[in-house]
Amino acid sequence: MGEVRSWELYSVDPDWATWPYAQLWVMHMTLKLAVAAVLRALREQERRTQESLMGASDRRYVNKLEHGAYNLSLEKLRSICLDIGVSPLTFLTLTLAIADGESVSDVLARAKSELDDFESIGGLHELERQLSDGVLVTRRPGKRPDPQRLKDVLRCKGEGMTQKATAELLGIPKQTVHDLWKRDVVASPVKPQVEL
Repeated sequence: MGEVRSWELYSVDPDWATWPYAQLWVMHMTLKLAVAAVLRALREQERRTQESLMGASDRRYVNKLEHGAYNLSLEKLRSICLDIGVSPLTFLTLTLAIADGESVSDVLARAKSELDDFESIGGLHELERQLSDGVLVTRRPGKRPDPQRLKDVLRCKGEGMTQKATAELLGIPKQTVHDLWKRDVVASPVKPQVEL
């Protein structure tokens, strides 16, 4: 049996939302279906046709989105939102509210709390460090080493110890010591700047 969509349920039984497990079903709605529902609602609220969004050449794409058949990229989301006249944040808030079975107010309150936490631990400063003149800063591939472990390995190296002796002293694998041994500089932790 194929996936059942809310609008199909509504056309069969307008009172489907009062079914015993309807709320549970809504809580587990896929994001594709939530995007489809939000896109349909916003487009119909603005009395827009599928053809009027993103140009007539993309009508099939919009149709597939509205049937939950395609995922929506961030670039396409921005384009559609510009056409409809809402911000991508509004679109995503409505989508998450419907997908998670929450109120819009609850989704916004959670986002505000998460953003406040992110800002309080210096996340905005870290975000600024990731971009330079509008370009994503390149970084070494792989996991970043523990700064304290790196400092300890480089201290042992500076004292003239061998990699094997360093591994034994610090109680870490020899391969880890070998990887850290090649590093020249200890990365200093990022401290958020305080504006006065």
